Amino acid sequence: MAIIVLAVVFYYYNKPPRAVNNNNQTNNPVAATGNETPAPAVKTPAPEVTTPAPETATTTPKKATSLNLPIPFTSQAPTANWDELHNEACEEASAIMANAYLTDDRDKVIPAVRVEKEISALTDWQVKNFGYNLNTTAEETAKMIEGYYGLKAKVVSDYTLQDIKDQLDLDHVVILPVNGRLIGNPNYKQPGPIYHMLVIRGYTVGNLITNDSGTRKGQNYIYTYKTLSASAADWDHATDTIDQSKKVMIIVSK
Repeated sequence: MAIIVLAVVFYYYNKPPRAVNNNNQTNNPVAATGNETPAPAVKTPAPEVTTPAPETATTTPKKATSLNLPIPFTSQAPTANWDELHNEACEEASAIMANAYLTDDRDKVIPAVRVEKEISALTDWQVKNFGYNLNTTAEETAKMIEGYYGLKAKVVSDYTLQDIKDQLDLDHVVILPVNGRLIGNPNYKQPGPIYHMLVIRGYTVGNLITNDSGTRKGQNYIYTYKTLSASAADWDHATDTIDQSKKVMIIVSK
């Protein structure tokens, strides 16, 4: 019995030591022990959701139903001298008003002294370039405006109300040649001028606002488009009177 006990004691003290795990880990390669902080969980980001921008509706801006450009006014006889020259000076007066507006003159009424000086200069220009001055066609009037004032002027045939409105919307001045005896202005010395030009400065729904140099009361004078369209005419040198088969307008711009 003593021999057995001695053998057990001898084995115990001579048994080889167990290997030490320096990483403080168990033999389980997955599970961690001790104070080691587990690696943070990796989150899969949610797919980015893009909300489409609301579709912007494209709308065409509404056009104005009325317009009145501040075109300065003058009578073709600013000193009330209705002699032969001034009786026929509607072309010159219309050109003077167009130039005043397009050169940023904001006088409501152009001073008479200046008007008389410009009428004289314009008639001299016509005599020099055309050989006459009392009645000029739309084409000749456009050439006078370009030649004397250096503005742009063109003649358009068979215009419509919308054509006139479109030009005024562009800040252009429109001049209409008409038969002055058909437009019914009660302020004219009757029967009125057979050939006349007036400046269109604005519009309402069916009307045109004019600077009509044929009367001192012509500032902001309103005619219907129907009246002016039916009275359209141009001068004809061959017959020495108006040609009512021609419907033309002069467009003046910078």
